[in-house]
Amino acid sequence: MTGFTTALSRFLALDEALSARLAIPRNTPWRLPVLLLAHSGDSLLWVLLAAVALIWGDDRWRAVGGRVLLGTVAAGVVTTTLKRLFRRRRPPGERRGFYSRFDRHAFPSGHAGRSACLVLLLLPFVPAELAPLPFLWAGLVGLARVALQVHFVTDILGGWVVGALVGWGCLALLPR
Repeated sequence: MTGFTTALSRFLALDEALSARLAIPRNTPWRLPVLLLAHSGDSLLWVLLAAVALIWGDDRWRAVGGRVLLGTVAAGVVTTTLKRLFRRRRPPGERRGFYSRFDRHAFPSGHAGRSACLVLLLLPFVPAELAPLPFLWAGLVGLARVALQVHFVTDILGGWVVGALVGWGCLALLPR
């Protein structure tokens, strides 16, 4: 092994160990709230919310809906493309549902990417005194994804970086 390969292997082993320590058991009583929090970043949920805002909202809500739709699609395209490029497997464990069947790759996390992108796009609509809350939400979504053992910590960190970059790119495209 080369020095880089050895260092990368050690880094990934540390990532896997840290992620395993953050995992919660299936039978824990607070698994349901963690599951709900993790799925609050689902793309289908955000597309539905965008559609409601675009169809039934006033001008302000249509602007929000447009940003949500743009961010959800853009972050999804970029993270999915990167997942297919990197092809990192998800953490080991019992597999059920969508992720085991259709989205087997973990890096970067689509949920983390989407949440970071949406935070940047929606921050202008959040009152200043509540501005920390969207960041807290994005952080908790990422942590919940690790706790549920569908991502490693670096998948989440990578997703946040990608999502922030996509969000800034989207902001550049929006009218001022």
